[in-house]
Amino acid sequence: MDNNIKLVRENNFKSMWRLYFMLSYCVGILPVNIGNLLIYLPGATPFGIGLAAASRLAVGIVSVLVFGYFGEKLAEKFSRKKIFLCTNLVWILSYGLISISLNFYFYFILVVTSAIGAGAFIPIGFSILAESYEPKERGSKYGLMQFGMIVGSGAGIIFGGLLGNYAGPLGWRFAYALGGIIGFLAIIGYYTSAIDPERGRTEPEFEDIEGQINYNYKITFHQLTQLLKKKSILGIFLYILCAGIANTTLSIWAIFYLSTKITDINAELYATTIYILAGIGAIPGTILGGKIGDSLYHSGKLRGRVMISSVGIILGVSCLLGFYLIPFNMDSPLEIALSWIFFITIGFFGFFFTSLSNGNIFAIYSEVCVPEARSTANSLSGMMSNIGGIIGNLLLSALIISDLRLLPLAIALLLYIWLFSTVLWIIPYFYYPKEFKECRDLMTERRLEMENKNKH
Repeated sequence: MDNNIKLVRENNFKSMWRLYFMLSYCVGILPVNIGNLLIYLPGATPFGIGLAAASRLAVGIVSVLVFGYFGEKLAEKFSRKKIFLCTNLVWILSYGLISISLNFYFYFILVVTSAIGAGAFIPIGFSILAESYEPKERGSKYGLMQFGMIVGSGAGIIFGGLLGNYAGPLGWRFAYALGGIIGFLAIIGYYTSAIDPERGRTEPEFEDIEGQINYNYKITFHQLTQLLKKKSILGIFLYILCAGIANTTLSIWAIFYLSTKITDINAELYATTIYILAGIGAIPGTILGGKIGDSLYHSGKLRGRVMISSVGIILGVSCLLGFYLIPFNMDSPLEIALSWIFFITIGFFGFFFTSLSNGNIFAIYSEVCVPEARSTANSLSGMMSNIGGIIGNLLLSALIISDLRLLPLAIALLLYIWLFSTVLWIIPYFYYPKEFKECRDLMTERRLEMENKNKH
């Protein structure tokens, strides 16, 4: 029976992973096709593209808040599986229809619509994952989800770039059509294999309770304010806001910017290749970071999740400063080859180190929050990242609207904001162990209350 349950949970995880992969694929098409949109999509402008990116993030904020706070109320009438199914279908259809956009205004509307469905992924999907696995496994599972996001974004960049640059004026449309088709197949796979796991069963305090767990998952406004009073979470939220100014913005503009550093007819192809090869560093980083965090959690070294995250971010952003700001040398074949090796290496380590925090951040949320507050914490985290992305995109767009030569200055400003934000990790370093213990004590009290009610 245990093996069957494990198999069902793994199938559920795989189906969610595939959806996250395809969502990231669709998002990854834009960065490598900004030039194609400007040429082949009527009405597209650099400022308009930046505004579309910021608007997608703004709508995403509303979506994560709605599904984070009201998700539990919706789950009273509809299962989380049904809600998750419908919201994923929204972004799949939206990205698929982008392939037939008549002009930039249609593109803009569909991008914004996609954010409604995509915004529900983290608050609902990640709370389902938290209910599927024990705390000691969550960091690695969240890390694998981030791995799916990274690989999916890379696939979007690769196929979006190849189709956009080598399949003619309609190439970028083919990339979105491919995303819509495979995304639809992924949602069918989720429908046939996914589950809505029993809530509370993986909590250490509840795992050996016989029968159904009678637990109230409704979140009140008071509980929401208590969540925001948790200093470890608040510190991470502030960090994510600052980090989002850089990484969310760079995820859209990086390839376009890197191509401006290369004086060659194939500059965009070279920039895409360098970015992809360097970005591979995020794959081992996000997996290894979650596994190390889980290992430290299992050994009782709770601050380990904070230390590996903060140190990794400092080292990683320092490497990314060199990756983005050092000029690319094109004077001779030897210098070109050495530049490629240098930028891929330093970029690889930059993405590797910064991604060590990915799985640990969501694991910390699940360890200091009571179950009913986790989807809200995940949604607020996504909101902070989106707000950061809005600020970053508007800041970058405002700087380059009059002179595109200011783009390197804008990139440098974003990266320095990210680097300085690491000081905010001091807050969870001091408060995370204390708030972890408070949460576990509260869950023990709730178990005793539950047992007393069952006796009577």
